[in-house]
Amino acid sequence: MITRRPSFIAALLACTVLSAGAALAAATPQAPVPKESKAADAAVAKDFRRISNDGANGFADLVLTRLAIFDGKIKIAKEYVEKSDAAFTKAKTDETVFTKAEADFKPPANKPAPAQADEAAAAAAKTPIAWLPVDGQMVIGEDFTANPKKAAAVAEANKKLKAGEREAALSTLKLADIDIDFTIAVVPLEQTISSVHQASLLIGEGKYYEASQMLRSVEVAERYDSANLNGVPAAK
Repeated sequence: MITRRPSFIAALLACTVLSAGAALAAATPQAPVPKESKAADAAVAKDFRRISNDGANGFADLVLTRLAIFDGKIKIAKEYVEKSDAAFTKAKTDETVFTKAEADFKPPANKPAPAQADEAAAAAAKTPIAWLPVDGQMVIGEDFTANPKKAAAVAEANKKLKAGEREAALSTLKLADIDIDFTIAVVPLEQTISSVHQASLLIGEGKYYEASQMLRSVEVAERYDSANLNGVPAAK
């Protein structure tokens, strides 16, 4: 998973801070290709640059529910699962929701798509469904440290991000021709809403192990998709 500490999820929703560390330079630079159309850029902006607040909070509360069950803190688990249930139900109408076939996702190299169990699963992966973005990260797909102009642009972008000026930061990086990759973590909307609600009912019935397994199925169903802001396809 990209991020799974609830405190960091909240911070990520405010801004994503860039650094010159190895993680940002790990991706192998790609050969330039023609720029995408404005329509394609708009799609990238919609699907990759916005994370659902309710989805992120719901997923964080889901994880905390499982931890509470493991620790035997059932009252706390019930509180968290009810919060998660309400958040995901609210997220059903979230404008960040998008429709896409899982088979069309482009997961990053370090988050490969799981192998399909059988032909039925492979066929289902080709059917477009609604997905909810619950987490994400922005990564620089090149080693910019040897280029003073690009290093300065990254430093300026960091200042803008810390000031909450996300779009201005992205514009700064794009004008400096810096390769930016977006990766989002998504969950299948309808399946997630149903599973979390069922888990809430199971906890109410005293079936704590079953509830934890139901919530685990949501974590296992999490998928990753990536895109490149500058028109360079993200590597599979």
